[in-house]
Amino acid sequence: MDIEEAKKIFKKYVDKYDFDNDKIKLKYEHSLRVSKLCKEIAKHLNLSEQDVEIAEMIGLLHDFGRFEQIKIYDTFDDRISVDHAVLGVQLLEEFGIDKFIKDEEIQKLVKKAILLHNKTFIEDNLTEREILFAKIIRDADKIDIYYIWTNLEIKTVNAKLNGKIYHRLIKCKIDYEERKNDLDFYLLLMGLVYDINFEWSYKYLDDKKYINIFIDRVINKNKKNYFKLNRIKGVIKKYMKKREKLC
Repeated sequence: MDIEEAKKIFKKYVDKYDFDNDKIKLKYEHSLRVSKLCKEIAKHLNLSEQDVEIAEMIGLLHDFGRFEQIKIYDTFDDRISVDHAVLGVQLLEEFGIDKFIKDEEIQKLVKKAILLHNKTFIEDNLTEREILFAKIIRDADKIDIYYIWTNLEIKTVNAKLNGKIYHRLIKCKIDYEERKNDLDFYLLLMGLVYDINFEWSYKYLDDKKYINIFIDRVINKNKKNYFKLNRIKGVIKKYMKKREKLC
């Protein structure tokens, strides 16, 4: 398992897609950053050299299905297209996951982590290693999602703040069920912080100020919801400080 060679193979695979499409470029660059974040988290956890490489590989390949999803559906929304994690594993098997990883047990571990990276919750009845690598990729993916949204356009949404999502957020709970408009989506992104697993991840997010930057940008575009959005921001800030100490 050679991560640098894997990056070259991955680039050749992605090259068959249209790099003039901003979505393709975004997901390629996202994959490289998430791979680095997985490495940092794994090193913080004092994992073995091989396990650090496994974490890197999962990060590199976790969105393997996104490129075909974009080509066919031109969307990142799994609800109206396809589960990109399931598609990614299918495409990896067709492409030949052995091009990246020779060991069959590690292949299974990587595929399981990919399948779990975008699910609402980590399923029960997993091994400790499956849980570990699922948590690593889920943290790394969310960290970079916050980074991306500190730069992407935030839309002005005049809709009333969704009460159900709001009340769940201030109770430090995430809500995937109620998304109906862009403001609901931004609230969902804010709530991703409640599904972070490791101290390193919380500290990294706090140091980079990604969440504060993102929420402030949403507030500036949705001033009619200024007070409630600021309350969410305050709750999240306290939650992060507490979790940094507990993880």
